[in-house]
Amino acid sequence: MLNILESRLEARKAVILGIGNPWRGDDGFGPTLAKRLQGSVGATVINAEEIPENYLGLIVAAQPQTVVLVDAVELGLQPGEMALVEADSLAGAGLSTHAASLSLCARYIHNETQADVFLLGVQPLTTELGASLSPPVEAAIDLLQGILTQLLPGRPSSEPGSSQREDQPGAGRSEPQDAP
Repeated sequence: MLNILESRLEARKAVILGIGNPWRGDDGFGPTLAKRLQGSVGATVINAEEIPENYLGLIVAAQPQTVVLVDAVELGLQPGEMALVEADSLAGAGLSTHAASLSLCARYIHNETQADVFLLGVQPLTTELGASLSPPVEAAIDLLQGILTQLLPGRPSSEPGSSQREDQPGAGRSEPQDAP
């Protein structure tokens, strides 16, 4: 999986879109990874939490070549194990509570930008309200943070709307842009 990820990100303008609910245990995988990557990678990083559709304008404006949707999904694997899922496999797969919007978002992004759009998913242990990230998912975040920092070196993009809000729940989430 890591070799495929590397080949899909190598020398490409990328957007990393963290998706999930940080208040629901391992569903916070995407937002947590996005917060850790913001300001440390040469890519546009967006912490969309549960509303990725609100960031479509920002993503299209960035004109990426690759868009990585990062979310906790039911993969049938051991907790913390990761997989790449093609965008056309998102519809109707029952992978995520965000599956319908992810499929529509992925299709829209690809149609508007011709970007390579795919999901980088992790198998959650728990998505119970109020739970913390599980140790296996924390380990996956640590691993991916190191890998993505190496794969996407350089100064991060300064896209409009990439400011962080550290004073409230969901801190580190970019301000939403109007969806088309």
